[in-house]
Amino acid sequence: MKAKEGLAVKIIKRFYGISGVLDEYKKSQVEHIGNNAFMLMFGYMMIANLLVTLFASKEPELALWIFIGCNIFFTVFIVCGYVLFATARLKLTENEVEAKDMAKEKKKTFLKGIGLGIYFAVAIHLLNGLLSMMLDEENFIDYIVSPDRIAASILGGCFFGGMMYLVLRLRLKKIEE
Repeated sequence: MKAKEGLAVKIIKRFYGISGVLDEYKKSQVEHIGNNAFMLMFGYMMIANLLVTLFASKEPELALWIFIGCNIFFTVFIVCGYVLFATARLKLTENEVEAKDMAKEKKKTFLKGIGLGIYFAVAIHLLNGLLSMMLDEENFIDYIVSPDRIAASILGGCFFGGMMYLVLRLRLKKIEE
């Protein structure tokens, strides 16, 4: 009988893109990748905080915006890029499927891509509505019922869902029995 996964294991598998069982090898590799990412992030934060402290005395608002932008860039592109590269290099993200189950897994992957696309379209549409309301002082209801903005969100959701389908489909590996 299959043991139930804890919340921490589900979060780890989701963050690192691991499908299937999180065995000892995968767990040790994930811990190694996480430790490296932490050390990279810690060094960056020490240097960034020092620089912001130095520059904040002259132009505090500019220093704040540069700090926020650099943090987002470093986190999204450098740290997440490292995690994606390392998990792919160690083949932790591959989903090994038996030949007889390949059609079923392809269908699950397709449906997952559609679900992720719908989720992305709805979430981005509502978040853009909130941002528009806060920044542009536009009415939230007018924003979310605008046909142009609905079409843009649907198009973005289709693109995102298609890209996620491709990523998930390329991770499927057929194994022979």
